[in-house]
Amino acid sequence: MTLIRYNGKYISTEFEHFYMNVSSDKLMDPLIHKHQYSTLLNTGKECKEQDKFLLVLVYSATYKFDGRQLIRNTFGSISHFDNRIIEYVFVLGQTNNDTLQGDIEKESVIYRDIIQGNFIDSYKNLTYKRVFSLFWVNKFCKDAIFVIKIDDDITINIPFLIHYLNNKIIKNKTNVLECFTVFGSRPYREPRSKWYTPLSDYRFPTFPPFLQDRPPLCQSVLSDECTKRHVLCLFLWLEDVYGSGFIPWILNIQIVQPNCYLKDVQRSFNENPCHLFYINNLKNASYSHIMWKTIETHNKFKLNHHCKCW
Repeated sequence: MTLIRYNGKYISTEFEHFYMNVSSDKLMDPLIHKHQYSTLLNTGKECKEQDKFLLVLVYSATYKFDGRQLIRNTFGSISHFDNRIIEYVFVLGQTNNDTLQGDIEKESVIYRDIIQGNFIDSYKNLTYKRVFSLFWVNKFCKDAIFVIKIDDDITINIPFLIHYLNNKIIKNKTNVLECFTVFGSRPYREPRSKWYTPLSDYRFPTFPPFLQDRPPLCQSVLSDECTKRHVLCLFLWLEDVYGSGFIPWILNIQIVQPNCYLKDVQRSFNENPCHLFYINNLKNASYSHIMWKTIETHNKFKLNHHCKCW
């Protein structure tokens, strides 16, 4: 078994050899490999008509109306900052509940910020949601400079993030994928586990490095490369392993973890907001409101200029 160094760590390349030589008869998934996606709901806006600096893809469950509204009322209300244009899009799958679907369609008409793919919205289908969102970016918003995928328990420190991204452009360090990186993670083989992965789905003892389920940040050009490579890679329902592990690994995309990346909101109310993202693990809406007010206050008085992260 060959070992190579990746970010200072030795990693097996057995996985890579296997996934780089998959026979075509195993690449038959209609969505992942054939890209038979259709957009059931679209934002109604041509993202590419304007010079988008940042596209934020929010993965949202169909029933989470309050969560989407919370984002619209906090950081999602900032569409322009420091002469940069920001676009927010909620990514949903299908529901079999006609009443729920009707409510989503009404919401979509009002806010024009929802896209919906032709797959059932479920935890096991998050890989479909990942590839669908890339499919949508490449078709409707490929001119955005940066793309971020978040879950609806994240609050983005918009002032700090825009400053961070501007700095990346100045230093010409944009062609990377950024997030908290996991090394040496093992598949769960216990059938009762939420993340049960049988040998028939993944036969190796460890996963390649992947970005744990936190906001991955990339340049939009990488989304195009990733979309093309999906058609040549075996499906795995574990979205973070597949989308931010398998594909970047095969494409040899650099993965880095920024300083001051992520912090829990509960530990951040009374301090200078010097992190790019804040996570609301308890799903308490009031915590997200408080965190956003903290960010707004510090930005108003330029207090975040004291942050030293890069």
